[in-house]
Amino acid sequence: MKNGKKLILLAVVISVFGATPGSALAAGPTFGEITLSPTAPTALSTVTLSVILSGDAPSEVRVTVEECNGLTGICYPDIQNVSLSLFSAGNYRTNVTLKHADATYITCQVVAKTSGAWTSSPKKNVNLSKNTNGNDGNDDKKSPGFEVVLFIIAIGVSFIVLARKRFK
Repeated sequence: MKNGKKLILLAVVISVFGATPGSALAAGPTFGEITLSPTAPTALSTVTLSVILSGDAPSEVRVTVEECNGLTGICYPDIQNVSLSLFSAGNYRTNVTLKHADATYITCQVVAKTSGAWTSSPKKNVNLSKNTNGNDGNDDKKSPGFEVVLFIIAIGVSFIVLARKRFK
């Protein structure tokens, strides 16, 4: 039984030391949170994406941005794959211009190339805010236009003129 305990201890020690170099070789960059500026972008706007990477220095960093419409359940096939530039120590940044007016959210994922292998960050979904400048081309407000107001005024003036003629 004494030899059995030594054998188990030896197996544990070998597995711990054997796993350590393997995990060190597979270690790539560690991804920080993907941040956007503005934090709640609108459709068709330009967004600044940034991420902090620590660990091994990557030779290339890219971000994929997929625009989707949550109301219809459609994600557009033209996924943008943009290169990020090193802005400061470990901080990578780029600008992305959104392409679809009816997109309601975007999905971002950063990938980094280290020692010839690509490592991916978790995906981040960002809801897009409504365009408040009135130029979004979406006329679902159901408010009457200028011509409807003129039509109502014309009917009102006609009633006043007819009422005066009847009482004379």
